[in-house]
Formats: sequence, structure tokens, C-alpha cells
Amino acid sequence: MISVNFKKSPENLLRILIALTFLSAGIFRVINPSFASLELKNLYLPAFFSLPLIFLEIGGGAYLLTRGKYYRQVLLIFIIFLIFALTNALRVDFAGLVKNVSELFVFNLTPTDFFLHFVLLVVLLFLFLKKKKTI
Repeated sequence: MISVNFKKSPENLLRILIALTFLSAGIFRVINPSFASLELKNLYLPAFFSLPLIFLEIGGGAYLLTRGKYYRQVLLIFIIFLIFALTNALRVDFAGLVKNVSELFVFNLTPTDFFLHFVLLVVLLFLFLKKKKTI
């Protein structure tokens, strides 16, 4: 069994949470292919992107759990992927995003809001537990 010390290296918790996020997204797409197709359609992307997206999320997520030799390259792939996804979402419906910006400041008990607030909590804990560097 691998032992992970979150207090000594809180970034391990962030790595594991990111890995589980991508893994669960990929598994969700496998279990619910109609949602995956609808998502791509709403972003004006071809349906054949679904299979590579599933491989990226499941494979990359699993790899981040292992923290293998190509760990940083997988992180970079996910960074590029998220930049593309966010940029494309803005291109598709920037006006809708601006119209619904108030949603950011009202907590609704949805999976998205819960997860967002959970991530904020983890980041705050990470910052709190990080040892202060002396100058």
C-alpha cells in the first residue's frame, strides 16, 4: 500500500483530487454517452471527440494517481485541454455566461456548486497547511 502524507506534501491531495475528477468525468461519459454527446453538440464539437476525451480523462486521471515518469507532461496535457475547453465555451456562449454571472455568488445545492466549494476548501487547507518559507 502506498502511503501519502498530506501534511508534509499537501500538493498530493490536490493531485489526487484532480485525478479523481478526471477519472470520474471519463467514467461518467462511458456510463452516460448521451450526456457526453449532448455536451459536445452544445460546444459545437464533433461527436467523434467523445472517445478520445474518455481515454484522456480516464487514462490521464489514472496516471496522475500513480505520479509516474511522465507526470508533468500529463499535467501539461490537462492544462492545454482545459484552456481549450474554457476558450471554446467562451466562444460558444460568452453572452450567456455574462448574463448568468450572479450564479457565482449564490450557493445552490447542485453537484457543481458543492464540488466548487469543496475544491475551494481544499485549496484553502493547502494554503493553510503549507509551511511558511523564511526569507
